[in-house]
Amino acid sequence: MTFNLNARAAGWEPSSRMILGGFGSFQKYRSVHGVRVVPYGPGDDMPGYVDRVLSKFYAGEGIMGKKAGLQWGEGPRLYIPGVDADNKPYRQWTDDAKIMAQLNATDYLTQMHRCLIDLVHLEGFWVKFTRTRGSRVGGPGALARIEHIPARKVRFVYAGEGVQPTEAVVGDFPNPDAENFKKYPIFDPAQPFRHPVSLAYYQIYSYNKDFYSVPRYVGAFDWLELAGSLAGILAAYNENASAISMHIESPQSYWDAAEARIREICEKTKVPYRAEMLEQFKDEAMEKFAESMTGRKNAGKFMHTSNFWNEAANNFEGWKITPIDKKIKDYIEAQVAICKKAEAAATSGFGLDPALSNLILDTKLGSGSEKLYSLKVYNATETAVPDMVLCKPFDTFILANNPGTSVRIGLYRAIVDAEKNVNPENRVKANA
Repeated sequence: MTFNLNARAAGWEPSSRMILGGFGSFQKYRSVHGVRVVPYGPGDDMPGYVDRVLSKFYAGEGIMGKKAGLQWGEGPRLYIPGVDADNKPYRQWTDDAKIMAQLNATDYLTQMHRCLIDLVHLEGFWVKFTRTRGSRVGGPGALARIEHIPARKVRFVYAGEGVQPTEAVVGDFPNPDAENFKKYPIFDPAQPFRHPVSLAYYQIYSYNKDFYSVPRYVGAFDWLELAGSLAGILAAYNENASAISMHIESPQSYWDAAEARIREICEKTKVPYRAEMLEQFKDEAMEKFAESMTGRKNAGKFMHTSNFWNEAANNFEGWKITPIDKKIKDYIEAQVAICKKAEAAATSGFGLDPALSNLILDTKLGSGSEKLYSLKVYNATETAVPDMVLCKPFDTFILANNPGTSVRIGLYRAIVDAEKNVNPENRVKANA
């Protein structure tokens, strides 16, 4: 485990990531309340780590929200898949009162949207299937509810080398308490009514990963951490920069005269002279001196001092104030350059064109035509797989409750036309 000690911290603070020696991606499982649990990322805290990194990066959640919005489009709709005369597949959007009643009973819009948020962040999500009670008394089986479970709360139970997990546990990971730690079976699509309550994990497979998917931007984690720390660094710099901005040289004769005055006062008041008296006077004098030189309220003010001829030293003596060149311009420009690199790396990692993410790179914001082109490319290349994964549990829900139906659920996206192809009265500018 690594630790970080800095001026802004209250002391030793553990880093957000475990390195060698702790449980995590270097071990196949760890024991939690007697259950062998498959860790999710270093420290068994991948969802928490992603949350912390994106929360500190100023554009992190904004970009993820943009991705979720692009995926969601106009929202889910029922459809019947078909093939046209040219043998091209299409979706015939439809409505079914019975299926919609079943979906509304489980608040499918909320559940699906929450699943989408986890899918965008982690490339996977968990749901809980709850069976109706009818099968207990010999009635037909049915699924009563489908419920999203936050990824941070669920872990696979390790079933052995090369064996797919058949159980999962729910708790407040990475350190769940025993009272809120519960084991569930994994949902079986071939036998959807087998378990009263079961969990299912749906994912976009990550290369070379056995159990959980990892974010596509995993390679940009270090850049995201760096970008998230720049604001704090610059704030601390602005707050403390004046502390070492001046080199003050005081004449020794000034302090000799002050010591003589203090000794004279002590003789008159019959108080024994102590060396601490002079040191206290020095502290108070320098504090008053510094008050007139530091702080935002004193910006633009000046100080007047006098020089006098010291015959013994054969030179002028007086206060001397020399500004310290801290290369502020170079420092700020270096930090801005690092921030730009971090922004570019983060955007590339997120897999979203800057024109769609609203990031201004190199002081340039994408034009309308660039955004339109990027949107069409995104819809053509980045939506099919997430749609398939996101809708799969809800299609399972529909099919289990309506055997033989051809109705499916999918995300509907309106086709965006260029403004020049839209009638003038229907353009965005005309309706703003």
